[in-house]
Amino acid sequence: MVQEQILQKLQQLPQTPGVYIMKNAQGDIIYVGKAKRLKNRVKQYFDNSPKPVKVGIMAQNVANFDYILCETESDAFALENTLIKKHKPKYNILLKDDKGYPYIKITMKEKYPRVQVARKIVSDGSLYFGPYVVGMRVSEILDIVHMVFPLRTCSLQFEKPIHQKRMCLHGDIGNCLAPCVKQVSEEEYKKVIDGVIAFLNGKQGYVLEILEKKMMACAEAMDFENAILYRQKIEMLHKSNEKIITDLAGTQNADVFSMAVDDVLQVVAVRNVRAGKTVGLENFALDSAVHEEDTLSSFVAQYYTCKEELPKEIVLQEGNARALENYIAQTFEKRVQVVVPQKGVKKQLVESTQRNAQEYLQKSKEHSAREYRLTTQALEELSSILNISPTIYRIEGYDISNIQGTHTVSSMVVFEGGMPAKKEYRKFKIKTVVGANDFACMKETLHRRLTKLLQKEKNFDKKPDLILIDGGLGQLHSAYENILQLGLQIPMVSLAKRDEEIYTVFSSTPIRLPKSSYALRLLQRVRDESHRFAITYHRTLRGKDYESELEKIPGIGKKRRIAIKKAFKTIDELMQADVLDFTSIEGISEKLALEIYTFLHPAT
Repeated sequence: MVQEQILQKLQQLPQTPGVYIMKNAQGDIIYVGKAKRLKNRVKQYFDNSPKPVKVGIMAQNVANFDYILCETESDAFALENTLIKKHKPKYNILLKDDKGYPYIKITMKEKYPRVQVARKIVSDGSLYFGPYVVGMRVSEILDIVHMVFPLRTCSLQFEKPIHQKRMCLHGDIGNCLAPCVKQVSEEEYKKVIDGVIAFLNGKQGYVLEILEKKMMACAEAMDFENAILYRQKIEMLHKSNEKIITDLAGTQNADVFSMAVDDVLQVVAVRNVRAGKTVGLENFALDSAVHEEDTLSSFVAQYYTCKEELPKEIVLQEGNARALENYIAQTFEKRVQVVVPQKGVKKQLVESTQRNAQEYLQKSKEHSAREYRLTTQALEELSSILNISPTIYRIEGYDISNIQGTHTVSSMVVFEGGMPAKKEYRKFKIKTVVGANDFACMKETLHRRLTKLLQKEKNFDKKPDLILIDGGLGQLHSAYENILQLGLQIPMVSLAKRDEEIYTVFSSTPIRLPKSSYALRLLQRVRDESHRFAITYHRTLRGKDYESELEKIPGIGKKRRIAIKKAFKTIDELMQADVLDFTSIEGISEKLALEIYTFLHPAT
């Protein structure tokens, strides 16, 4: 049932461009969209017409909406993009790059530039080519560059005076122009760099010619091993040319955007075309983008905000080309042609790019299905088994770590939605318990944590839906007393490590789940993570204590402390060492070894 407040606002909406902001019952912004005609667009969310699954889900969570009028649709593009980045609404596009692809970098700010691999673009005055995703690997491209172009690979800084008397091996064999011994001028070196730039922009004729000459020379000299190597590089270049779109009329450089969609997921593929050749392709998964016809336009608006350069042309599978052109011109002060091709080579590029998106979508669905089983399905299964409603979202896991009752610490790890929420992790030093008493340590930990919850102390004010501890029925009932004493109602279970049995406070009979159960796997992940976190903290404290113990020993300086730490990795090993063990360390005499041992064992 559409609320009266929303119905009134729908009637008042104008038929002008603008941005609409959807909010849930808590007043949180859950979706931001743009429209050429606000009234027509926003009404679609609340009428009875059939809707895609994700649109229906989003609309069910809308309790109110606001809107901002814009002069033009291009203004709406800009504002929508700004609001999405600011608020990161749940149902909007959130870019998730599938991985970091490599670039080739030419260090143009250097006196004699180098050609290197880079994992990201930074504003350092260098030229970047890529990202390289399809076709040849970056290492293969660099091999070809250094085979053809005699460039330096050293890290010498030519901005400072160089006093090199002779060239290195690369210079001796002709693989480097040897600027270190002034064998080449800056102008001559720059001409070679220009050749590299031309090659990386897709002009391969010169490179193929040089490789063929070198191959023939090696063959004539009966150096068949290197001749085969050159032939392989030539074949690589020819093979890459088979993937080139050779007839992109009117442009040398273009970015092509296509997408694949199903009821759950959307993927945008971005193909980077330089000099008519595909030099890179990236896939981006989009979280819950609502209107397919808006997805590419909204995506492009965000995509170029973090890019150093714009192409001469943007090729879209669909969308409003004119509005996007105007938006880019206003935002980046650069004129870029935007086209939605209906036929020809550009249409083929779009279709080829879409096939990449479709393939990535299928892989993402398989990954998402597995992630769903390990998270959402596991939580639903666990909630059903424990009879907890609504479905568990936040699980807190606790563990104790000590060695013979010393340096006792405890950990609190948090899983939200079935995934670790590491910013919520907390650690405790045990203050009131002496010796190895895990029951008492767990009681202290939970009492401190739950007291902070009742006091709504910052960083402890979120109530867990379930608490998990390690151990059997005895540990569980001992720990649960804290909840009863503080008058809280929080479900608590324990997981016994030997048989992986789940104990609850309502029965002495454990719950036994099959090893394939996703609910059991989730509890095991929480238990193991709390154990890991506790041990890590415990080791950190003991490491600090080890250092402080060494500093107390008279006659031991920094060098000897380092030598002792190399010989005895932990404080336990140090305390178990005898006099002979100390004398085996370089720089420690029998007399000093005895003094060290006596200091560490004063009662002996």
